[in-house]
Amino acid sequence: MNSQWIEEHLTPYLPAGTDLSIYCRPLEQGTPVVYHERVLPSASLIKLPIMSTLFRKDKEGTVSFSEKLRITSPVEGGSYYKRGGTLATISELIFHMIVESDNTCTNVLIDRLGMDAVNEEIRRLGMTHTILQRKMMDFIASRDGRENMTTVSDMGRFFSLLSRGHAVDAARDQRMLDILSHQEDNCILPAQLPHTVRVDHKTGELDGIYHDCGLIYAPSGPFILCLMADGVSDEPRLFYGLSYFTRAVYDELARS
Repeated sequence: MNSQWIEEHLTPYLPAGTDLSIYCRPLEQGTPVVYHERVLPSASLIKLPIMSTLFRKDKEGTVSFSEKLRITSPVEGGSYYKRGGTLATISELIFHMIVESDNTCTNVLIDRLGMDAVNEEIRRLGMTHTILQRKMMDFIASRDGRENMTTVSDMGRFFSLLSRGHAVDAARDQRMLDILSHQEDNCILPAQLPHTVRVDHKTGELDGIYHDCGLIYAPSGPFILCLMADGVSDEPRLFYGLSYFTRAVYDELARS
């Protein structure tokens, strides 16, 4: 698979005006295929290093997953939006942050950790173009230029580390993958794959932006696929095109 193959299998299905960055790497191969990489707003992909930071702090003993935090300043996106004032464990908040992409849970967890701790974890993971600069739904900060950013290669690196047990440690990395396997937004990576194929992934969405990055456990061997799109004006067509492309990658790797 190379850039020519990607364009042949992608261009007919990508909505006009949409730009796509791609990272693909079978786990048994050392060199990924990277296509049209750019630094883009991360949307909810930034929740991945937030989760990793929490698991690291759990390992260090400075965070307990049974600790309860109060839901404050609820924002749209997830089941905790209407639950201001209630208490939830850090374990529950992590699960809903990832599986539902709950923005209120994310902001409570950012307050608990501090942005500096998350960015320190990002640097430790070697994600050189990723940064946390604002909370979820803080569009004033975004307009002021404080946006959360990442790239497909940084996301590919994160999933590579998780798959090898090298992000935090083998047991905690597996727990993170297990959470990711419960993702509720399955419009792209899993959509056209056999239902028996496990996909550990995280999506992200903003106006004109849609991402899906994860680990696909194909019978021919697991592979990482990270798709980050901007200039999106037709989401249904994007979902079909990128889910078709994911299936094409899945079938091509099975033949190789």
